[in-house]
Amino acid sequence: MACKGFRSRRGTGFAAGHDNRRVARYLVLLLAAVFAFTGCGGGGASQTERDRAVTEAMAAYHEAKATGVDLERGPCIADQLPGMPDWVVDVAHDPREPVDDDPANQCARFRAGQAHHFVELDPQGNLIRAE
Repeated sequence: MACKGFRSRRGTGFAAGHDNRRVARYLVLLLAAVFAFTGCGGGGASQTERDRAVTEAMAAYHEAKATGVDLERGPCIADQLPGMPDWVVDVAHDPREPVDDDPANQCARFRAGQAHHFVELDPQGNLIRAE
């Protein structure tokens, strides 16, 4: 015999179909928010680190230019930045040219997976991107 005013909770708990959909939607939204705030898994460089890498890349560019490096062929001008072992500096063209895809003109440490970030400058020393 049921008490007056008492409703059975059967079918209304976590296992009920409509609640599962609500929980699934909540989890999808939660995961989307987490990925958005962490940059899809993290691992990206901070803006401060990028700014420092660009500054160091510009110094490497001016040094390469002063020593007569042919920048038009798109060489790697720094296989490691001072104090930033995870960064390299590559000269490329914008838009890209076939010479930019030649492995001989790319930074070996980046190709080998020993460095994970790069600064790309054009042959005139303008920033293309830093990632």
